[in-house]
Amino acid sequence: MKSSFISSSAIQNAMRLTIRQAQNQMTKATMEATTGVYADIGVSLGGNAARSVDFSREVDRIDSIKSSNSLVTARMESSQLGLSKMKDVGDGLVSKLTALQGSRDPGSITVAIQSATSALSTMMDTSNTMVNGEYLFSGINTDVQPLTDKTTATSAAIVTALNTYAAGLGKPVNQLTGAEMETFITGTVEPMFSEANWTDPTTGWSQASSQNMTSRISNSEVIESSTNANSEGMRYFALASVTASALLSQNLSTDAMSTVSKKAISYTTKATTGLVTQASQLGLSQERVKKSNDALDAQSNIIKNKLVDLQGVDPYEASTLVKTLETQLETAYTIVSKIQQLSLVNYL
Repeated sequence: MKSSFISSSAIQNAMRLTIRQAQNQMTKATMEATTGVYADIGVSLGGNAARSVDFSREVDRIDSIKSSNSLVTARMESSQLGLSKMKDVGDGLVSKLTALQGSRDPGSITVAIQSATSALSTMMDTSNTMVNGEYLFSGINTDVQPLTDKTTATSAAIVTALNTYAAGLGKPVNQLTGAEMETFITGTVEPMFSEANWTDPTTGWSQASSQNMTSRISNSEVIESSTNANSEGMRYFALASVTASALLSQNLSTDAMSTVSKKAISYTTKATTGLVTQASQLGLSQERVKKSNDALDAQSNIIKNKLVDLQGVDPYEASTLVKTLETQLETAYTIVSKIQQLSLVNYL
């Protein structure tokens, strides 16, 4: 009978190798149990790893579009708030001008002028609102302040034109009839607020672009995601305010005063209608963004489910493997410890 001898050193080296392998397997199993996916996609999937990369890239692309859509939504929501504020101020101006009709009371005239000035100031401030470093109402010129207040120069030009107009008729300003005043406002004042004059680089009120921003909200959808200060709504708002503030203080006849009030009310009504139209257009774009996000969410969920099927591991199986490896490591550590305690001294 032949016997063979195994040294304690050989057993220790074998245990060390077992421990190192178990530690590597445990690291991998722990990661898989925690994340629910293979620790090494390339090794585990082989030729299917390319599909996994494509799916992951598509999920990232969808997340990028949704992130962009959130910025678009924030811009449109802020624009909606601004338009709503301007409309409310316009409605208040209509109330003040309506109360003035048929009255030459100095107090009422002063209140109406102050209301017109205040309304225009609010419109200007709101139109020049910035969000995330961009002007909301500048169209594509997002880095340029859209409006500059030209009330003083425009009012002076209106008064000068009114005196010239009255002189041409051979009468003082305070003797102009309502019909004559309406002709003056329609033929002289209103054209001052045409889009061409409004956007004139030298004398105009606006530096905004009439072209609105566009945003891609999905693979195939592009929407207008902003509005601009060159719209009829804002031009009529300025026209109504300046007409009221410039002409109501000119000591007009009762008939002419009534005409000024009526025209200012008419312009303000057109302004609020225009603002509502702008808000409605933004609302349609907001609805399209919402529907696009819903579609993107559905698409993302489908792809993520495919990724789970492709990359996913059984978390219970991975957890069981972790516990098994822990037991093996504890056993190996115990054996190594016992071997290290062996000594001939104990047997001599």
